[in-house]
Amino acid sequence: MPRSAHDTLPSRKSKVHYQVAVIINYLGHCISLAALVLAFTLFMRLRSIRCLRNIIHWNLISAFILRNATWFIVQLTMSPKVTESNQVWCRLVTAAYNYFHVTNFFWMFGEGCYLHTAVVMTYSTDKLRRWMFLAIGWGIPLPIIVAWAFGKLYYDNEKCWFGKKPGVYTDYIYQGPMILVLLVSMNLCAQILMTKLRASTTTETIQYRKAVKATLVLLPLLGITYMLFFVNPGGDDQLSQIVFIYFNSFLESFQGFFVSVFYCFLNSEVRSAVKKRWLRWQDQNSIRSRTMRATSIPTSPSRGSFHSIKQTSHL
Repeated sequence: MPRSAHDTLPSRKSKVHYQVAVIINYLGHCISLAALVLAFTLFMRLRSIRCLRNIIHWNLISAFILRNATWFIVQLTMSPKVTESNQVWCRLVTAAYNYFHVTNFFWMFGEGCYLHTAVVMTYSTDKLRRWMFLAIGWGIPLPIIVAWAFGKLYYDNEKCWFGKKPGVYTDYIYQGPMILVLLVSMNLCAQILMTKLRASTTTETIQYRKAVKATLVLLPLLGITYMLFFVNPGGDDQLSQIVFIYFNSFLESFQGFFVSVFYCFLNSEVRSAVKKRWLRWQDQNSIRSRTMRATSIPTSPSRGSFHSIKQTSHL
């Protein structure tokens, strides 16, 4: 009896840690979604800074918004009863979540391709077209997920396609390209870092340098978060499991927030455009208030004398 009571203590502690990790996940995804929506709105409203580089940022933020939104759908709709029923709609939700997960990595790859073309290959970015990056970011992940869905349908068609059977490796159909494109993106950024970018001081190069810094920070962040799934500590080492739970929950849920900060809120073009809009609004507001104040002051002295004469006549 004492032994069984002692054994329940770690399980209770792990349950508490799991509940706290769930709260961190929900909090992080809420903050990330709010930041992403704000960043998306800024890129949509600020037409003066709309160039291919910022359009790529905008699409990357859109991919993270859709991934965060489908994460909430998964959390709110998937239950043990639903996963056991394995209905078509829940499998489609899982496929949509995995699709948007893959698009995050391919849009980061698009960021690396643009910077590599502009900085390392020194080609003019005017030759690059929007449809090329749309094909990379939204197009390539689609057949990957379709192939994964067929693999799941024929070899692992259970539990709404969450998890996997022992000995069945259909998830590698989309996980493999994600790892590959992540490694290629990091290699591109390493090449960019080795170029003469540091020595240049032109305005355009300064913008590239900031984009490179953002990409170099976010790529390892995405990579570390994703690789943690493959090194999930098991066994009896509860301390490592607790550290893993908190570390993974924080990094995964706040990814969208970091993307918004580095690509939008710290973007000097965005900040300059917002500042100009704010100053323009202040000027217009001050002009409007002065106009209203001027019209509210009586300008005709005869009006006052007329009323006084009218009152004296009544007397």
